[in-house]
Parts: sequence; structure tokens; C-alpha cells
Amino acid sequence: MGRKVAGDGWKTASSVLLTGVMTASFTLAVAIPASATATSRRHHHAITRQAAHFAAPLYKGALLEDADSGRVLYAYNADMEWPPASMAKMMLLLVASEQIAAGHVHVNDPVLISERSAHTMGSRLGLKEGQVYPLGELMKAALVKSANDAAVAVAEKVGGSVEATVRMMNERARTLGMLHTEYHTVDGLPPRPTHDVDRTTAYDLATVARAIIRETNLLQWSSQQQIEFDNGVCMLNNTNHLVGHFEGCDGLKTGFTFMAGFNVTATAKRGDMRLLAVILGAPSNAQRFAQAGKLLEYGFDRYTALSLLRSGEALPVQVRAQSGGTIHPVAARDLKVVLPKADVSSVKLVYDIAPTIDGAVHAGEPLGRVVALDQQGPLTEITAICPIEVSPAAVELGASEAFGATAPPSGANHRQVNQ
Repeated sequence: MGRKVAGDGWKTASSVLLTGVMTASFTLAVAIPASATATSRRHHHAITRQAAHFAAPLYKGALLEDADSGRVLYAYNADMEWPPASMAKMMLLLVASEQIAAGHVHVNDPVLISERSAHTMGSRLGLKEGQVYPLGELMKAALVKSANDAAVAVAEKVGGSVEATVRMMNERARTLGMLHTEYHTVDGLPPRPTHDVDRTTAYDLATVARAIIRETNLLQWSSQQQIEFDNGVCMLNNTNHLVGHFEGCDGLKTGFTFMAGFNVTATAKRGDMRLLAVILGAPSNAQRFAQAGKLLEYGFDRYTALSLLRSGEALPVQVRAQSGGTIHPVAARDLKVVLPKADVSSVKLVYDIAPTIDGAVHAGEPLGRVVALDQQGPLTEITAICPIEVSPAAVELGASEAFGATAPPSGANHRQVNQ
């Protein structure tokens, strides 16, 4: 075992802190204020619901989302601009992961620690100029320990310089639709105390977190309470104290500066449902975790994930070619909704699919859509596609077998109204 490196780099013994976190998580009222329970904002085409009435908030902003769809389950000042602090590293690591996926760099590439990296302050590993570490190990340290010196080293490797990587981070933010986020650093460290220069919102933090969950393997590191750095050179203690103490929590990132206060973007999965919680500006280290845990527990208690269709499942409708023959469209992807448990029985599927087609149809071509709705309106939708190639010659045959999907497979969903 190597030497242990302390958690967030911003104080207090973890054993004392965790006791406070767990005590708070069971004794504090859920901080979801009545004044912010209902929101008219549609985020990621999601319909937000009214939450129950709770005590005054112990944070400046908060958000709870379904991580798969981005559906907002609760929001409080979620569009308020706020310094991300070390949560800026989420975008750095998303960009780095995408550069690795594109083959521009590799996870085992050696990274030479520069003078700039070695002299970066705040939460840090204590890297020395001239040392060499694998890129992946430095990414791990930036994520799990929130090491600023490791983050600078990652940026210099991925983009060639910190400044170039900041530009890449901002470009990626634009493509993700993060219109209220602007990065000036790769680590969230202010150039001087109380002068944070990065800006974001809870909505935007959830957006980058969802991209990380969807596109990278970073949760393999963020899910560990403690993890080795460089084959045991030292041990990294996770700054996210929900990991290992909140059921299903496997990420994602903490952040603290004097101006931003205590912040966390946390995710947890139970069964088929993954939730994301963002807490901004909590008054203490313990409270950021207690309040994030309360939001997540609220979501798991009240909501459920309802799987309605599987990708490739034949739909209980027929499309007839103009010259004869029938096709059973299939679901282009899984159809799943997250909704209050009390509303499950009201969910219906509507098949908005034309009954006839004219001419050739290519495999995968849209034939219509399937809409999931409840008593308050649409929840989400997927595309219904043609499962096979339908050529003009096949249409001329007028034989159903020419279309290769004359009936749904056994067990397919034939209901117009689901659950």
C-alpha cells in the first residue's frame, strides 16, 4: 500500500466528516422549498412535476434529473449562474475521454509534468516537474481526488496547452447546448481567492454529467471510495463522500471555492433508474452531501422507471405497401419513462404511424413515432422504423414474406394502452 493522499484537499478528517454526513442525511428535513416546487421550464423536452412542500433550502441552487432522458424532477435556481469550482474538471475529463476515443491520444500515453502543473495550487497531488505519469492515471487523480496539478497536466497533454484545452471545453459546451457556461480554467481554481472566473448553471452541470455517463467510462473511477494512483504510488480518497455511503452512488464530482461554497454533482443508480442531483452553494462540506442525498432519495422514493418498449421490438401496428404486403414497424430504441409511482397506471402509448407507404423503404427509415403520454400530456417519444429493406420489386410481389417482418415476434407488445 502506498502513502495515503487526503480527500478534497480542502480540510477536515474524513471519518469525522462522514459521521456528520450520515447523521445529517437521516435527520435533516428534505430541503425542497415550497416556493420552488413547481417549474414551467421544459428541459431536454421533459415535463417537470410539482414536488411536495419541504423546509427552506440549505443551498443556493439545486436540480434533480432522470439521467437517461434529462427529465427534470425538481429544480431550484437551476438556471442561476454559479462558479463550478472543481466541477469544471467534468468538462476537462469529458474532452479528454473523447480525444482518447478519437485516437488522438491514448490512456497510457506518458505525460511529462511541466513547471506550470507542478506549481498549481489548491487541491493537488504534489506532482514534481519532470516526473512522468500515464494520462489515464492523471485523469483518475483529477476526477477522484480533484487534483488541480493533475488536471493541468491532462490539459497540456490533450490540447497542447491549458489555453487550447479551455477552448476545446467551451466548444464542447456549445455543442451540448450549455449556453450559460463559460470556462476560463481547466480545474475551476480561481486566479485569486473570491475571484472565480468560470461560470455555469445546475442545468448545464447536469448536461455535462449526462454526457459523461453516456459517452465515457469515467464512472469506473468515480465509483471508488479509494483507488490506487500509478500502481500504488499513493492512494486517492474520493472527495465525493456519498460513494460507499449512499446506495447506488457511483459519481461524480465535487467542487469548492470560497466564492462558490460547497458543491457536488452526484449520480446514483437503483434498478433501471439513474438519477442526477446537483447542489450549489451549500454552507458546509457535510451539507452538500446531505442535501444531494436527500434529493436522490426523494427521487427514488417517489419516482419509478417504466420500460415500455425495447429497441427492435415489433410494434402492434401494420403498415401496408400501396401495392400489397405489410410491414410491422419496430422501435428504433428503448422507450422508458421516469414518472411518479402514482401515475404509472395512467401511461398510454400512441402509435402515430401512417397506415400505408408508397414505393421503396430502406431499413431503418422512419415510418412514424410512438408517443408515451399520461393524463397531463406527452412524456417522451421514439421513432418507429422499418426493420428491413423494401425494394420496389418487393412491393410489386405483393407478398408479405418479401418484407421479412409479417408479424411481431412472440412476446411483443400488442397493447395500445400500456400499464
